[in-house]
Amino acid sequence: MLNSTVIKRLHFALTVVLLLVVCVVAGYQYYINKPPDDGLFAQQQVTPDIYLYVTKYKGGGATVSDVYRYYLDTRQQGDILTHLKDRSPFLVADVGTAKVTGYGAHVNVIIAGRVYSFTNSDLFYADGVAIMPVIDFNATGVR
Repeated sequence: MLNSTVIKRLHFALTVVLLLVVCVVAGYQYYINKPPDDGLFAQQQVTPDIYLYVTKYKGGGATVSDVYRYYLDTRQQGDILTHLKDRSPFLVADVGTAKVTGYGAHVNVIIAGRVYSFTNSDLFYADGVAIMPVIDFNATGVR
């Protein structure tokens, strides 16, 4: 009889600990993967089918450097930021003045500043057709 009570209490304690671990991990994942608090900084037509959207991080203050995220997509109607929350930026940098030009499916990016992340592959859809631009990147860092 005593063994049964001990096993029940150990089972209950283990269940509570595992439930707490799951809640902490779920909260951590939500906090890490939440969309950034950005505002639209600039938008530009690069080619007839490709548009550039640049967002700037609104949080932080005097101790947090500026963070600009660059997105390629088709022309968006309505709230652009809502659409961009589901997308990943191809470039994250500390300057919002990158020179972006393009022709056909080629996009040229020239930037003078600190680059936090860059990927030369991007994919989006225009009228049901997949567009995967070729991104040429030239960066001049700062010291």
